[in-house]
Amino acid sequence: MLDRSRKNKVYSKKIKRLRRGIVITVVAACLIPTCICVILSVRYDRLNAKYKQSTADLEWYRQRYGSELSILSAVQPDTEAETDNVPDAEAGGFEQDYSDVDTSGALNPEDIEGTRYVYLTFDDGPSIYTEEILDILKENDVKATFFVCGKPDAKYVDAYKRIVDEGHTLGMHSYSHKYAEIYSSLDSFKEDFDKLRIFLYQTTGVWAKYYRFPGGSSNAVSKVDIKELEDFLEGTDATFYDWNISAKDDKAGNTKESIYANIVDNVPKFKHCIVLMHDAADKRSTVDALPDIIRDIKAMDDTVIVPITDNTLPVQHIK
Repeated sequence: MLDRSRKNKVYSKKIKRLRRGIVITVVAACLIPTCICVILSVRYDRLNAKYKQSTADLEWYRQRYGSELSILSAVQPDTEAETDNVPDAEAGGFEQDYSDVDTSGALNPEDIEGTRYVYLTFDDGPSIYTEEILDILKENDVKATFFVCGKPDAKYVDAYKRIVDEGHTLGMHSYSHKYAEIYSSLDSFKEDFDKLRIFLYQTTGVWAKYYRFPGGSSNAVSKVDIKELEDFLEGTDATFYDWNISAKDDKAGNTKESIYANIVDNVPKFKHCIVLMHDAADKRSTVDALPDIIRDIKAMDDTVIVPITDNTLPVQHIK
């Protein structure tokens, strides 16, 4: 009788565990699909809200400028596609030194009396150095101009916003920075321009209106007459800016010292100085030279460093 009683207790425990297991399984079977449905529902609502906002932004743009390009849904170009033998600046395909172009007569009045205006501009960003550049500018109470590209990586979002929040000017330097694609046709240029403008508007709330051609307006790569591209920019209320002083930090063998000299030694030659520098992962020397450049420019008589605004006379290589 004792053995039977023990057996009954053992069987009873097994039955309880089995029942508990069944209950847990049934509950899990109900809860897991419910949780999945809730998560999917939340993600759907977020994506739907983002889609509606993107659609509203595009419609606002079309109403203002009449663009019918499907920018927000544009397919990313195939980076391995043929480039029709057009050299890419990032691959070192340019031999012309655009900083040597004669701009003395290109809206660069050397006879301006009084204050010398120096505009520090940075192309190609954001990069791993953007935050450090912004720190240096902040420490020296200087505002600059950033001609940026389209980089949707989350790690760059704060850099775009900080440029704007700290009072610097946000300019455009093409979305893709792929010369062969941007300059292949007027339509390609328009699509790239619109895509960048809307991207910056969605990221920062700024409707950018200052543009710098990749390679400058005097580049020898564009298959389209630059005048056509200039006319397009004018139609979108955008102004393009080249430069009359270059750090030449995109040249092989540049150093902190050479970058400093290329800028500081040339500033006294002009009353209206638009300085070209680059904000890119391989431009450590530019960052290192920047504090000394700012210090010695500010020490010059009647000289101020300011960002590009609507009142800035544009230095343009092609007119």
